[in-house]
Amino acid sequence: MTRFGIRSPLRSGAALAFVAFALAVPCGAARAQALGPTVDLRPGQEVTIPVTIADGKVTPGPARASRPGAAAPKDGEITVGFVKQGLSPYAMLTATEKTSAPVDFIATGLIGNIKIDEVKLCGRLDAASSTRIASGSWRIALSRFSVGEGLQACR
Repeated sequence: MTRFGIRSPLRSGAALAFVAFALAVPCGAARAQALGPTVDLRPGQEVTIPVTIADGKVTPGPARASRPGAAAPKDGEITVGFVKQGLSPYAMLTATEKTSAPVDFIATGLIGNIKIDEVKLCGRLDAASSTRIASGSWRIALSRFSVGEGLQACR
């Protein structure tokens, strides 16, 4: 389209692409998920979380922070540690549980409010469970606590 010999910068193809992009991006309210209670964990830190399991739901209580290896969970608690390993791009996330049933949860690695990694940590009553998560995370948000269905169902 030209007007006075000048070509319009918005052609019909560019306008259609813009409209398609605007319709494809969901609103902030539509993207938000109900994560339930969240517990934050920093690099080189360990948190002990008291949990209540009732009617198949897990409710975490207020977390206590400590140095890695300094605290052991008591009955009804989960201890989660986040330890970087040298120059590796991954850090170790370890959970030790002393609960009536295994508890699974999601660990989200964040830089500010930007998600850079997300892993599921499956609960185990007989031994500590661990997984790797991005070591560049400034904090780890533990959320979506649920009663585990056993190690085989979690894989």
